Amino acid sequence: MPYGDVPARSRGIEGAAAATFLSNPLATLPLGVSLRDTAALTLCHHPSDHLTASLLTAAEVGRGGRQHTGRHILLLRNGLGRAGVQTLREVAGVRLGLSPDFDRSTPGHEVAAGEGTLFHRVGAALVQIDPDQLAALRRQRGKTLVSIEAERGFRISHAPKCSGVAPGRDGPVGGTGSEAQATWGLETTGVTRSRFSGRGVRVAILDTGLDLEHPDFAGRPVVSQSFINGATVDDRHGHGTYCAGIACGPRSPAQAPRYGIACDAALYVAKVIDDHGSGTDGSILAGMDWAVRNGCSIVSLSMGTPVGPGEPHSVVYEQVAQRAQAAGTLILAAAGNDSVRPDAIAPVDHPANCPSIWAVAAIDEHRRIAPFSCGGINANGGEVNIAAPGVAIRSAWCRPALYRNDSGTSMATSCVAGIAALLAEANPQVRGRDLLALLAKGAQPLPFPARDVGAGLIQTT
Repeated sequence: MPYGDVPARSRGIEGAAAATFLSNPLATLPLGVSLRDTAALTLCHHPSDHLTASLLTAAEVGRGGRQHTGRHILLLRNGLGRAGVQTLREVAGVRLGLSPDFDRSTPGHEVAAGEGTLFHRVGAALVQIDPDQLAALRRQRGKTLVSIEAERGFRISHAPKCSGVAPGRDGPVGGTGSEAQATWGLETTGVTRSRFSGRGVRVAILDTGLDLEHPDFAGRPVVSQSFINGATVDDRHGHGTYCAGIACGPRSPAQAPRYGIACDAALYVAKVIDDHGSGTDGSILAGMDWAVRNGCSIVSLSMGTPVGPGEPHSVVYEQVAQRAQAAGTLILAAAGNDSVRPDAIAPVDHPANCPSIWAVAAIDEHRRIAPFSCGGINANGGEVNIAAPGVAIRSAWCRPALYRNDSGTSMATSCVAGIAALLAEANPQVRGRDLLALLAKGAQPLPFPARDVGAGLIQTT
């Protein structure tokens, strides 16, 4: 059930502003309305529980009790760059810094009034503005600006408690006869039979960072950057280490079975979600811009925000994804874990609901649709594109646990990212949209509607 519907069993927010935002996250929030009032969507292990228990407030999104005070994301016309920066300063008094100037700091959560950051490679910006500046910027739509949207909160995509999926256990899971050598997800997608390892392919994991001292990653070259204010890239949550492990973990981990796919890929890690599992558009877009600037062929986003039936996709994210594809970078995102099948199928989450961002659904070991996996309810980009293993998946976890089994479309997305790297190594001249086409072409059909599984089950060949 999408949060935008605010079902009776999940009500717990009050106020017209909160209801407006939940029904339309693209709406502009009035200044002074806090994300505490709008129950900003953040980390949620159990999306079907009571809303106030499963959503974190703006104080937790921004940490330190800060409220939403008017931050917005902008999309500049393609190619404007510094000229667009100058125009926005002249017409609205908004001063923008360029993202490469801040790679050793984290401006996304420390934007002063009347200022912002331009993520120049993808042409988007994060700004904090007053009502007069917002009005001036709106007059630039169709000129310097393509779109203006309110900044959203994000959550990590975990499977809901009520889905019927058993909680993950540390240690091996039951499965195929070769489980001692590799997890069931690697077996069913053909990874163990592939001669490719992702060598020479840059894969960006945008998440909670990475446990750099984990025995399976210690000593491995990792290019990293934190976009969370005051935090290093080191993962104290676990989700980022987990997703990086599925996509790019080692062929021979410290503890069997093998769980990683593109074991020789060049690993790029951006911390865009804090150690509590929450983040915002500013950190996500900063990470996407960084990945494109660093020439990453694949960007994996295992987080999202639920949307309501009929809700349109973000123009900003769609154009950013198109610009990334033109630069040779494909973007994958979790379809979301908001369904309670067979009773209710929720729409694909933002930003996976953008036409140019691939939405990944989850299946279980028996190739059945995971009960929590979102479906293609909305048109114009809201469809599922492909399915991958996402139930009882083993991977690395931050210390001291080291390993964990978990379920969700996060896991499925990481699997597709790793297999995309294998395919990119096998086809070095194929990138961006063409690489997506190859992934779809090689998928194995499943006996379910495309609404639920897209092209089918991802395969290495």
